[in-house]
Amino acid sequence: MSIKPIAIAPPQPSTQRGQSSHLSYDAVNDRLAYVNGKSVIIRSADYNSNSPVVVFTKHIHPTTAVKFSPSGFYVASGDESGQVKIWDAAPKKGDDDVFEPPIIKSEFQVMSGPIRSIAWDADNARIIAVGQGKEKFGHAFSWDSGNSIGDIQGHSSTINAVDIKPQRPYRAATVSDDFAMVFFQGPPFKFDKSLRGNHTNSVRDVKFSPDGNFLVSVGSDRAICIYQGKTGEFIKKIENGHDGGIFAVAWTSDSEKFVTASADGSIKTWSVNDGLIQTLKATEKPSIFQQLVGLAVTKEYIISLTYGGELEYFKDGELVQVVQGHQAPITKLAISGKILYSGGSDGKLYKSEIEPKGLKPNPTRQGKDGDEHSNYVVDLLTVDESLYSIGWDDAIKRWKDGKVVSSAKLPSQPKQLSKIGDNIVVLLESDLQLYSKDLELVSSLDLGFSSTNVAPLSKTILMVTNVSKNTIVGIEIEAGNKLSVTSQQFPTLRTPPTLIRVSPDGEHFAVADSSGKYTLFKSDGSVVSTRWAFHTSKVYDAQWSPDSKLLLSGGLDCGLLLYSVDKPSKVVKFPLAHASGVTSLTWSDYDNEKQTGQFVSSGLDGTIRQWELNR
Repeated sequence: MSIKPIAIAPPQPSTQRGQSSHLSYDAVNDRLAYVNGKSVIIRSADYNSNSPVVVFTKHIHPTTAVKFSPSGFYVASGDESGQVKIWDAAPKKGDDDVFEPPIIKSEFQVMSGPIRSIAWDADNARIIAVGQGKEKFGHAFSWDSGNSIGDIQGHSSTINAVDIKPQRPYRAATVSDDFAMVFFQGPPFKFDKSLRGNHTNSVRDVKFSPDGNFLVSVGSDRAICIYQGKTGEFIKKIENGHDGGIFAVAWTSDSEKFVTASADGSIKTWSVNDGLIQTLKATEKPSIFQQLVGLAVTKEYIISLTYGGELEYFKDGELVQVVQGHQAPITKLAISGKILYSGGSDGKLYKSEIEPKGLKPNPTRQGKDGDEHSNYVVDLLTVDESLYSIGWDDAIKRWKDGKVVSSAKLPSQPKQLSKIGDNIVVLLESDLQLYSKDLELVSSLDLGFSSTNVAPLSKTILMVTNVSKNTIVGIEIEAGNKLSVTSQQFPTLRTPPTLIRVSPDGEHFAVADSSGKYTLFKSDGSVVSTRWAFHTSKVYDAQWSPDSKLLLSGGLDCGLLLYSVDKPSKVVKFPLAHASGVTSLTWSDYDNEKQTGQFVSSGLDGTIRQWELNR
């Protein structure tokens, strides 16, 4: 029996208020690269593509910048600590090796603060990395040896962007929070001139034209400045190019036109000689989350990145697609047929369609700003055609067709959702509440102890964990939905229990403790096995197979484990399934006779992954 990865649904780009979020485009292979959390994501620039997604997770600190080499074979990525890693990003062929982590070619500590931007030269040999350092704000080096190839000087504040002229003789330009653009000759790169007075606020982005004849810089002062590409001499300035600060600029392939993206929610196409050509907008009145902070011009589309993490695709002057998805870690999954719901630590909910070889591209956001939970989604539950959710905003919500149809305020922070009979069960820190399907409070019980998990053992008995006494307590639902503690006794565990999962046939239930070790019980409370002890830390979620023979488990140790009731000492392992931890699991397909099927997992890395179980 083996577990094999099938597909990855990537998170959306991370964005930070007041900063450009650079998208990198690989023109050779038509791919986008961007950062999210501690990961770097590479995905097809075509929003309909199901081509494999690459997730690079070797950074220890949150990633802040990424750039393809001109050949498309390598990627340089930087993080908050000032480290740059260069790794192999060449497209792989075949299904078996696309999930292998990319190979790191070299890594260097180039600064003492966050990297903001990275540039390669046309030889794929030299790199300039800039950002928010203490001793310096930029560093030029060779990608393989790390040898210094110049001095990036001339700024008195954080450098926001850097670019290198695509032809020899090479030139470089940097822009900064000190309102200046600095021009360099090289290699080795050395200071040539500093141009001040053209911008009156932070300069956000700078780009050389493909033919190297022009250089353009944009900034928070809404100004666009055009320079001579070979000498850096100032040519002209376009005042108030947008109604908001300009965060990004990119050239089209003909070197006569460039595109800008602004906090006013618009994209504008400009001609070097003739000025404004076209204005593109996804909405007339953009919200804060629709401000544009990133930009990429591909072979087919102009792609803008919103502050809310959405990718807007424009073609022939029209908005053709908005790609949505999670920006934050994914906390919970729930499935209904072939529809997968996912909730994140930022309170957002998305709906995806499961296909045999991966999730259908472009998930749908559930609700709008104000409908969702204001923060962390704790649990999701599907009942008939409704979705129930609870969050750290102390609320329970019922969703139908992407809208909230009813909600209720909870007395304290919720821990878990479950269902028994026709009622919805909500576990709080030390209380248990029953709600009707329309979220009317039916009954409640003060447990008198702290609890973390609840599970229905039968149609009238619930089990809850008692963290203070390292045991499990039975709760009976009597006539009139009255709740009371049963007299049934369960064995005391070694450490506090954190998770209970009852098999679909009701014959067994598994209890995980805080160290990740399981105790397998029969329904009468007798111990079957204590051998399920292969996790090295806390379990976040576990799901029984529909035939009640297998238990799929994932947790803080980042691994997936598959336990068998028939062979308790045997375990199937898949280590490092998700960077930082596996948060939720759900079966999407299962063959009871063959004991094969598919399941879906989510993680703190913001990805949703689809897996295949084979004999």
